[in-house]
Amino acid sequence: MKNLLFCFFLLPTFLEAQAYVPFISTTDSSDTWMDVNSCQDFSCFYSYTNRYAIDGDTTIGGFQYSKVYIKYKYEEGTVAGQWCNESVSYNENYYGALRESGKQVFLIPYYSIDSIEYIAYDFNLSVGDTVHSPVGNISANPVGRIIDSIDSVLVFGNYRKRYVINNYKYLIEGIGASTGLFNPLVYYPSECGMSMLCYAEYETPDHFLQDCNMNLNVDTIEGENESPVLVRIVDYMGRETHVIPNTPLIYIYSNGTTKKVFNFE
Repeated sequence: MKNLLFCFFLLPTFLEAQAYVPFISTTDSSDTWMDVNSCQDFSCFYSYTNRYAIDGDTTIGGFQYSKVYIKYKYEEGTVAGQWCNESVSYNENYYGALRESGKQVFLIPYYSIDSIEYIAYDFNLSVGDTVHSPVGNISANPVGRIIDSIDSVLVFGNYRKRYVINNYKYLIEGIGASTGLFNPLVYYPSECGMSMLCYAEYETPDHFLQDCNMNLNVDTIEGENESPVLVRIVDYMGRETHVIPNTPLIYIYSNGTTKKVFNFE
């Protein structure tokens, strides 16, 4: 019982003491995000699969920003056998300028005529606070954006704070939201779905491992029906390795997908 009480009082101290992980966490800007934004009705669906990456920097209003580019795959088609337009297309363009200061992440989106930034993320918040919307504070209504609890998750060998809202959505320090990098935290109608698919540093993913096809180009269409081939095995620090029993590893395949593997001996 004493040990339990000790751990209980130690947890808040641990969360406060752990080192903050910056949003752009590598000096060579190797961070890459993949997310999806899709909706459907009784007959049709559409879906955007987005890949975000940092490429270069710029100075705006006396502040230095990192330039964010988006490459996306757009799909539309039928649901339940109904007739709809069917198509697949790819595009790439500049998304916005990103900077970080005082554990806050600011974005000037590409559509901002006057280069006005907004707070996309704030990692100074506490339980009960309302988090910002990654797409801008489009509504003053805090429903669905209130922090229920704060804990930590292990990513690339370091603990990062996780801000849990509504028990199933959350933000992770240095990564972004479980609904996607710049997707809303609250979305309507219920026929729409948004989620973070993958987060990677140095082309090595961790935590979000649903779909890590980082190329996201027309070659994807040709390779979608091919059986993936194992091309590399890395440990949780991103170091290439061989199969090691009783050790968690990440298998990376030729189609960009990954899988966490733990082989017992």
